[in-house]
Amino acid sequence: MRIGVVGLGYVGLVTAAVLASRGNPVTGVDVDVSRIQTLKRGKSPFFEPQLDERIRNARSNIEFSEDYSKLSNCEVIFLCVPTPNTDNRIDLRYVMAASDEIKKYSASADLVIKSTVLPGTARKVSELTGMNVVSNPEFTREGSAVHDTEKPDRIVIGGKYVERVRKIWEFTGSPIIVTTNENAELIKYASNAFLAVKISFINQIADLCERIPETDVNVVAEGMGLDRRIGREFLKAGLGYGGSCFPKDTVAVSSFAKQMGVDLSIVDSAIQYNDNRVPFLVERMEENLGTLNGKRVCVLGLSFKDNTDDLRESRSLMIIENLKRHGAIVKAYDPVVRNIDTIDLYDDLSKCVSASEIVITATEWKDFSDIDTSILKGKKVFDLRRVFDPKKVEIALGVGIGKN
Repeated sequence: MRIGVVGLGYVGLVTAAVLASRGNPVTGVDVDVSRIQTLKRGKSPFFEPQLDERIRNARSNIEFSEDYSKLSNCEVIFLCVPTPNTDNRIDLRYVMAASDEIKKYSASADLVIKSTVLPGTARKVSELTGMNVVSNPEFTREGSAVHDTEKPDRIVIGGKYVERVRKIWEFTGSPIIVTTNENAELIKYASNAFLAVKISFINQIADLCERIPETDVNVVAEGMGLDRRIGREFLKAGLGYGGSCFPKDTVAVSSFAKQMGVDLSIVDSAIQYNDNRVPFLVERMEENLGTLNGKRVCVLGLSFKDNTDDLRESRSLMIIENLKRHGAIVKAYDPVVRNIDTIDLYDDLSKCVSASEIVITATEWKDFSDIDTSILKGKKVFDLRRVFDPKKVEIALGVGIGKN
């Protein structure tokens, strides 16, 4: 099937590469000329495991361009453009602008919205373009996006005429839910909001564990997660949620609900707690040390999670900002992030640790749990991502460990 993808960010590029590697002729379009040039050289403009391999393997089936007219022979076009928030409300300018361009060249194609959009958006796009608009939200995780696209938990498809889209995703073997556009749009927001609530909940339980001797939130989470009604995923206590999705989507759906006359107080509580999480933990660190002023600090990890170089809503960057406000001298190391003008960034983990008196784990990279822990001796270790074994490393502050 001849497929187009508009917007070659994390969602769009992975979608294009995976579908092309399945033998579909794919045309990827993006207005960022430098991104297109990078892709034409066979490289991804960002770090995502397995993505470069998929792009190389699909080279004969995939074309990249900034020219919308290249979509003219496509049967299905996936819309994967950003949907940022403006004044806590979703901004659809990119969705509408891209849709308007697509209709000029491909009015007979199925226009498939993968961008995260609120209920009613597909209807607006259909009215704007006169096209058959299908909702097909993505549920990928950065760091495992290729796997999640090829083997998703489920495929959600909303719309009246969805057979071509259903056929595209049959190769996954995953359950396929066909429903209305509005249901499909809300499933994405409801899913992300629920996971955000789950993360904030376990962090609150971690706070409780720190007040109770002989408790460990990891053990509590394991006991909870073995209950099939709860599940173990997203019960890892730490710094809270970040990235390009949860912070944006929780605020957007809360604002949307208020417009509908509905108060999502549970989601609002999760948002407020998450916003306060980093300042709270930095205050805990200062209480432990007496002062952060003048302290040499090594922050391990800059990306918002492991296996990605994405810095959007990174809790690590928030920690660094808070530490500097308290007078700390901050250095950092990340396995894939190599250049940030405002941060003293080391390219060697051991050197970063050696140059500091305080070590903070801010991203859960496997590189950190595998290090020779002898380099941490004599350091104050704030293990905010619970990557170290407390039997091997003396932890000054480990989220959710009750002290005797």
